[in-house]
Amino acid sequence: MQRITELDILKIAISIEEDGVSLYRRLYKNEKNELKKQVFYAMMNEEKSHVSIFKKLYKDIEKKEEVANGKYFDSHIPTAVKTLISYFMLPTEEFYNQEQDFKEIIEQSVAQEYRTIEFYNKLKQNTHRQDIKKILYDIICEEEKHVIKLKEMIYFEKETITLEEHIHFIENVLNGMGDWVRVIDANDNIIYANKTMKEGLSLSLVGRKCYEVIGRDMPCDNCVSRQSIENYKSMRKEEEINGKIYSIMSSPLRDLNGEVHSVIEVLRDVTETKLMQEKLKEQNNKLNTDLQIAREMQYSLLPKPLTQTKVEFDYIYIPSEMIGGDFFDVFNIDESHIGVYIADVSGHGVPASMLTMFLRQTIAKDILSPALVLKQLYKNYSEVDFSKEMYITMFFGIIDINKNTIRYANAGHHMLPMLLDKDNGKIISLEATGIPISRWMDQVEYDEYVQKLKINNRLVFFTDGVTEICNSSSEMYGISRLKAFNLRNKDNTINKIKDLLTEEINAFKKGTDQITDDITAVFLDI
Repeated sequence: MQRITELDILKIAISIEEDGVSLYRRLYKNEKNELKKQVFYAMMNEEKSHVSIFKKLYKDIEKKEEVANGKYFDSHIPTAVKTLISYFMLPTEEFYNQEQDFKEIIEQSVAQEYRTIEFYNKLKQNTHRQDIKKILYDIICEEEKHVIKLKEMIYFEKETITLEEHIHFIENVLNGMGDWVRVIDANDNIIYANKTMKEGLSLSLVGRKCYEVIGRDMPCDNCVSRQSIENYKSMRKEEEINGKIYSIMSSPLRDLNGEVHSVIEVLRDVTETKLMQEKLKEQNNKLNTDLQIAREMQYSLLPKPLTQTKVEFDYIYIPSEMIGGDFFDVFNIDESHIGVYIADVSGHGVPASMLTMFLRQTIAKDILSPALVLKQLYKNYSEVDFSKEMYITMFFGIIDINKNTIRYANAGHHMLPMLLDKDNGKIISLEATGIPISRWMDQVEYDEYVQKLKINNRLVFFTDGVTEICNSSSEMYGISRLKAFNLRNKDNTINKIKDLLTEEINAFKKGTDQITDDITAVFLDI
């Protein structure tokens, strides 16, 4: 991005203010009515003073050595400001030479004042120099006065207005508000209240203590009115008044010298909002309780230790939400066969967990053909009215502890299990493909494969939540790292290896957001 230095910014500000001088000079020269001429003349002089302020700043900064590094304002002005520069420029002189009525010209002037205020506000946000902030704040206040003056000229359709008319205009604005509005002085006296507040409290408010009208004998302990006056900044709190809850915003009112001796407070009835928040909080607590119960139920369904000793297993199971969409099981089929599967349900949270419940209750655990188990599961799934967007990927295997084999089939689970030969330090993948458990096709067939096993072999099943964990550089953990981890720790027990992998994953993703997918890994030692 092209840098804009503080001098560039001041050039823009000078240009804006000089255009403002030209605008009001033209309006002054072309206006025949003497009262209107006085208004435009006063505004022209104020814009001239702004030009002088910015030019003086320009000269002061130009002499400083720091200008070369662009340090006066923060390192750069956001691109948004840069692209809006042309938007802040005034219309050309030719525009004002066209035949236009007075109201149209004033409306154009108001629009320009708004753009100028917006621009100066952005400049004020981009400097930490308090002296510059003060200058910009003062100029913004003057530009806001221009807007008020121009708006009044349109509103009353006359060249200038009396003090009474000005007060009437402001009161119309305040009385038109649905919120309560009051002005309080430094001694807690109400010196103004709008029509809505008077009608709401059915009281004569002016001259009374602010705390008295809400039924108190003394000032509130957390009086935001006094805090606002003392700190010269807006303060907020909530207060119960006549059985209703009000949000109170207290903002300082500055006099012509910039001093604060009173505040304007806006009181908004938020009773219904608070009641709704409480209901939502109660519902959220109930939902969290229900989810916690569901989580405990899901964990209770995880596999228990096997009754024989020829196969040992352990696992990592970390749902990304309260309840997960990954599921697995290791179970005895008969005295010589052990079933094992790992599944990954589309999506997360409650919908995914419901599918894991379906899977747990539906899968056949007495059939010795993995392909037939998956085919039967697919048929059962198709008979339920699940959405076509939902599906389950699953790898199912049966270990024959007498023949030392694993027979397996795959329903779209692309994270292929690893078979680690700890004796020779090699890893192979249990290759297989197939359609996920879904409603995508009417009928499916699954291929079945057999892999020979040896004593001291280790099977590692996992979901993509393990391999797709990202580090702070958006680099995924990946299958290669998982293979290297298993080779590096082949001599560790499966109880130890699950802790080591958990530590490695946490170290890898350090500095990133929380996990976005369920993490599941199952280790089986033959």
